[in-house]
Amino acid sequence: MKQLEEFLQRKIRIVQAGPTKFAISFPMYKIEGGLYEIYLVAESGKFYLSDEGTTYAELDKIFELKEPDVIKNLVAILKQYGCRKHQSSNAFIIECTPQDIHQKLSYLIQAISFMLNMKIFYV
Repeated sequence: MKQLEEFLQRKIRIVQAGPTKFAISFPMYKIEGGLYEIYLVAESGKFYLSDEGTTYAELDKIFELKEPDVIKNLVAILKQYGCRKHQSSNAFIIECTPQDIHQKLSYLIQAISFMLNMKIFYV
C-alpha cells in the first residue's frame, strides 16, 4: 500500500492554474508526450471538470472531425460517460460537486481514453 501511495504522489499533481481553476495532471500521455491535464473549474457557483480542448486537438490529428459520423460517435461516447462538449469551445466537460469530483474525474478520463483509442477502429 505504501508503494501505491508513493506512486500516486509522484504521478498525480494538482496546482492552481488561475483564480477559479486547478490543473490536475495524471499519468495519461499525449501523442507528442507530456502528461494530460484536466482542469477543475469553479464558475458561477458551480463546478466542472474540463480537458480545455486538448482531446479535441488530439482527435483532430487522427480523424476528419468535420465528418458527421465521427462527431455523432464522439457525442454518443460523451453522453455514455455523462460528459458533454462545452457550448463555446472544443472542451469536453463534466459537471461535478465537491463530493463527487473523484468519481466524475474517472468518468471524464474514461471518455477521453475511449475516444483517443477510437483510432484503432478508423485506421
